[in-house]
Amino acid sequence: METKTMVLAGVGGQGIMLASRIFAEALFRMGYDVKQAEVHGLSQRGGSVMTYVRWGDKVWSPITGDYEAHYLVALEELEALRYLHLVRPDGTVLINTYRFVPMSVSSGLKGPDGKPYTYPEDVPEIVRRNIPNVRTIDALKLATEVGNARVMNVVVVGAASRLLGLDREVVRSTVADKVPRKYVDVNLRAFNRGWESVEV
Repeated sequence: METKTMVLAGVGGQGIMLASRIFAEALFRMGYDVKQAEVHGLSQRGGSVMTYVRWGDKVWSPITGDYEAHYLVALEELEALRYLHLVRPDGTVLINTYRFVPMSVSSGLKGPDGKPYTYPEDVPEIVRRNIPNVRTIDALKLATEVGNARVMNVVVVGAASRLLGLDREVVRSTVADKVPRKYVDVNLRAFNRGWESVEV
């Protein structure tokens, strides 16, 4: 099969690396050759974090160039714009409608033009001007409904897994193996809620 590429993006503290490890392990269990790489990332809360997950019969490199990723999964709206250049025109973008306002905006810093930095309005619509296939999810709302806002990342894993056509039980069992034992139940509820929130 053709090697597929997924980019996961978000901000520090959202659990991007856990989500990336879940996808990589689940795809390996499904029989694919898998490569994973953290290309950019600051571990502190609020810093931009991005990873690649690539899978296929044989994957030679963990990263690709611009306009080559089949999927972009963004856990924060602004990060969808930051990494949009990596996605193929016929790719798929999943955006979690969550906003983490950068310090440059919240502190009122001004740009070179003298105007204050602002957070873009209607990010999904901006993305659609470049990539028509855009899906959105309110993962924070769904995570809160299952009992813990911190499992927002696993809600997104559930939704993305369905969009990618992955084996539900394989990913679900991988989630159970990758999260701390005392949080398995709430994470499985989060995964199920995410899976059920999208239509394919």
